[in-house]
Amino acid sequence: MSRLRDQVIRQLVHSALAEDEIPGITVAVVAGTEHGSSLRERGEPHWTFPDDGHEYVWVHATYQPTNEAAQWRLGRSEDLHDPSELVAACQELGSCVEDWLCESSFAWGELRHARCPEIQELPEWLVTGA
Repeated sequence: MSRLRDQVIRQLVHSALAEDEIPGITVAVVAGTEHGSSLRERGEPHWTFPDDGHEYVWVHATYQPTNEAAQWRLGRSEDLHDPSELVAACQELGSCVEDWLCESSFAWGELRHARCPEIQELPEWLVTGA
């Protein structure tokens, strides 16, 4: 998960931020059947999807200066091993990041664009499955 976070997801999120905002953002990528068990505080509300027997990859971003956070389900772990599925999931994630940013207090109303990777831009280990 850390290579996916560092080499793909974090770059996507950072591409939609102003340069001075990048140090304030934290990005976590976790896998599981429900989001948040390792990310949320006890008693904090959370949401889940019906147990369908699949493990999902979740992305969680927090802008530390304002403590604004968002989380998204990237896709089923097994599907994201296919580079075309990963690129499609990143395109959806990019759209979600753009929507979150324009509604945040630090980028309120600004039209931001996330740069999503193409298959040929993915790290080799994702394309070859190594």
